[in-house]
Amino acid sequence: MADPFSDRYWREEFQVVPADLDRIAAHIRKTSQAHDLTALARRVVRGRLRHGPETGVPAQPAWAEDPSVRLWDPAGEWNVGDHVIVARLVRRGVHEAFVGEVIEAGSFQGVKIQLDGIEEPATYQRAAPGSDNARRWHAKVREVVAEKRKSPDLEEQVEAILLARGERVASQLLSALRADERFVRLAGRWFLRELAALPTDAQLTALAWAMVALSEPQPTDALVSLMQPSLTPGDPGLFGLYLALRQRPDLFENADPGQRPRWVLAGPPPGPFTPCHAAYDPETYEVLCLPREPVSPETIRRLWDRGLLRAVL
Repeated sequence: MADPFSDRYWREEFQVVPADLDRIAAHIRKTSQAHDLTALARRVVRGRLRHGPETGVPAQPAWAEDPSVRLWDPAGEWNVGDHVIVARLVRRGVHEAFVGEVIEAGSFQGVKIQLDGIEEPATYQRAAPGSDNARRWHAKVREVVAEKRKSPDLEEQVEAILLARGERVASQLLSALRADERFVRLAGRWFLRELAALPTDAQLTALAWAMVALSEPQPTDALVSLMQPSLTPGDPGLFGLYLALRQRPDLFENADPGQRPRWVLAGPPPGPFTPCHAAYDPETYEVLCLPREPVSPETIRRLWDRGLLRAVL
């Protein structure tokens, strides 16, 4: 049997198998919480170190050798949406592996990365290929890995493997999760589709009216407090809302690409509606509505088209 403590195993033999995904599903079901890729990769590596290699067919037989999750390279090419592993300093002298997603890459000086479980994005500085800064970064990672491999502590071994061979582990895991319809991803966290509690049409209508007053696109979690009645607490309600918003492109639109959506209204909310203020058509000078007098869906559409709906709330 292959030795899960050997570098060769992680470099050449490791595969994510269906049993890994089954255990992840069971863990999510038990906790009723979503988990990010960093936490899930740690669970898989920890399981191999405790129980040995898994046998069986890979969960994704066609997994590409070109990794979809790459170790941070200050001299590399990075684009928005790329997944990256970094060695993050969590306290003095202690680094841990984190998976993140590039959210800004336009500046030559720095790349902004949203790391799993970290609220504020981190900026990592670029460096020219072959420069002293680039060499120092790679040398530092090798130093961290070497120190962690000396430790008898299981968690230190997990971190060493993720920093040394995390490209293979995290890339295969990300590919497998994406292909498995049981799982749904939102803002870097994975949840079970079957546990998501979808809101009712009435709740979505109330949300749409509440969003008329908003001037900026909103992430999914920011919309939770606007729901009336309240959503099912926790991740079941949050992921249910996310799935429901995706199912209503006639009403809600994602203003950002990828899996970190920010939502705006795609059209006027369905009625009925009673305005608080009067408005007139700026082109024809026709009075469109008066205070405290209900208006028709056609009038709501005209107010929306002329950018007046928010003004008469």
